[in-house]
Amino acid sequence: MEKLAEHEQDEARRQLAAIPGFTAKAAETARIERLPGLTNRVYRVELPEGRFALRIPGEGTAAIIDRRAEEANAHAAAEAGIAPEVLHFGADGVMLTRFVDGEPLSPERILQKRGALERIGAALRRLHDRVPAFVSRLGPFATIDAFTHVLADRGVALTARQRAILAEAERVREALAAAPVAFRSCHCDPTGRNLLDTGERVWLVDWEYSGMNDPWWDLSYCSFQASLPEEADARLLAAYLRRAPEAAEAARMVAMKAPIALMSALWALIQDAHGNRAADFPAYAVRVFEEIAARLETPALRRALVSLSA
Repeated sequence: MEKLAEHEQDEARRQLAAIPGFTAKAAETARIERLPGLTNRVYRVELPEGRFALRIPGEGTAAIIDRRAEEANAHAAAEAGIAPEVLHFGADGVMLTRFVDGEPLSPERILQKRGALERIGAALRRLHDRVPAFVSRLGPFATIDAFTHVLADRGVALTARQRAILAEAERVREALAAAPVAFRSCHCDPTGRNLLDTGERVWLVDWEYSGMNDPWWDLSYCSFQASLPEEADARLLAAYLRRAPEAAEAARMVAMKAPIALMSALWALIQDAHGNRAADFPAYAVRVFEEIAARLETPALRRALVSLSA
């Protein structure tokens, strides 16, 4: 937990007191602790009547997040038992949910913790099977297109190298389009602090980027962010499919990591454009763009694109 400055304590208590059902007295006596996060401010709130998670949106998030869609999707996921109960969602994006007492699955812990990978696969399968259609619709390259427009609106110009890598990635877009799958309700950001493992099951939190999408996005995103090796990818897919993956399914997972990496790099540039100093976002973007360039030339990706195109 992070130590809170007095002004941040005051802001969290003010936001809590403004939520229907909470009084200023309750907010004043609540025990509040900051949880880790790169963009939003998230707090664990303890009161005699229970524990809650309070989310206050970060600066600049309104430019890339549809809060009305997030609210609807978070409620749908909670009703399906995939996410914690949403108790309040304000027009400004301030959200209060029940607190889930689970361990955030960092990339290291996903492989270290016994059965965690299999519980993630099962959680994603429950999400895709049980949650009704989300109100927003995305797609493997839809977010990339949206993020490039956000950067243009902010006056951020991509370098010639970055534009060339984006253009080269178009062959991945074409291959995925040649082998379409039915879209499902997807989390779209299932990694790290958004995966809470109780040891029996994994809960999904933070539905900012959720929407109807290719279900392989969720699987590949988890793998990409955790830098999973090929053997772990096979385990994750097997847990999700409840059987050994076929060659085409494994190929789709390999191919999907290219647009996921692009989206991550563009997201980092947007964070920097909005003045987020929680990390060195420009350096991260440069590194990921170069990783994408290398990924586009790997034999594994070439084989995957041939498989999808066929």
